[in-house]
Amino acid sequence: MSANWQHRWHPLRSEWVQISAQSANRPWSGATVDVQASERAPRHDPDCYLCPGVTRANGQLNPEYADTFAFDNDFACLVPHPQGESSGDLKLDPLRCSAPPTGRCRVLCWTPRHDLTLAEFDDAALCGVVQLWHTEYNQLAADPDIAQVTLFENKGVEVGVSNLHPHGQVYASAFVTDTAKRERAAQASYLRHHSEPLLQALIARPEYREELAVASNAHWVAIVPYFARFPFEVWCVPRRHVGHVGLLTDTEQSSLASLYGEVLRRLDVLFNRRTPHNTMLHNAPCDSHPDNAACGFHLVVQCPLRAPGVLKYLGGYEHLAGNIVNPVQPEVAAKSLRDVELAA
Repeated sequence: MSANWQHRWHPLRSEWVQISAQSANRPWSGATVDVQASERAPRHDPDCYLCPGVTRANGQLNPEYADTFAFDNDFACLVPHPQGESSGDLKLDPLRCSAPPTGRCRVLCWTPRHDLTLAEFDDAALCGVVQLWHTEYNQLAADPDIAQVTLFENKGVEVGVSNLHPHGQVYASAFVTDTAKRERAAQASYLRHHSEPLLQALIARPEYREELAVASNAHWVAIVPYFARFPFEVWCVPRRHVGHVGLLTDTEQSSLASLYGEVLRRLDVLFNRRTPHNTMLHNAPCDSHPDNAACGFHLVVQCPLRAPGVLKYLGGYEHLAGNIVNPVQPEVAAKSLRDVELAA
């Protein structure tokens, strides 16, 4: 069977991904992305709520911060003490049931500079970002009301980011997210049947040292997964099993910063622009579930570009049927990123 036409099993999501690489070559007369959208912003924007010294929408003044800066989201969708109570019993009445949105939402500013992206950070500045992830995770996970800490970044107007200042977010929820539940169940099942963590078994396979490899260092590997759901999807996976970013050693944090920065630079060089992407840190839940120990931390970068100027949209089939169609063969995506020549 040609690798251009395959269903590939996604072992963490327990679902099939359709590889349909020939569809990338079809005539395209739809919307295209203007590369000018990635032009450089000013160093400081007095109208940006995330810049130093600016008064935010809630009236609070940002400090003149020099590196990273974190604060509670002024427009949070999760709050520590929401108004209202649970309504209905899910077991008795699954057709009308509600619960208060308990949790916390945080904004993480990577730098005071409005005009930079993580791909342009040096390793020291990137290490400061990873250290901020580490600190935020451990502080939020220590709250007994929190069951899941999700850290992520949306970069670029193409993915709908509301503020172009380089920043990420944290959603710390009183419930375990749907994706985390699926990944927890899948990894626990794999561990029971194979007596080794799923992610470490994955990266030990020869294809992840060869055709699916992007980059690596002493503590991490960057790969395009065999079952990638997006055209250019890169995972940073630790060589040792670790449950969440809060457990990384100082050396592992530094190594992750270096590798993550390299992945982002490879994407920028490949597409000759500041590349839009969604990055998510997949942490083990922090509730009391016994299967949490099977969960392996990994960082996932998903770039929506299928080609220069052309986005991968989730079409009607994917929205309605629920199965993803990837128009770029993962092995081809990995080679494209691996072959990028980075400046010394």
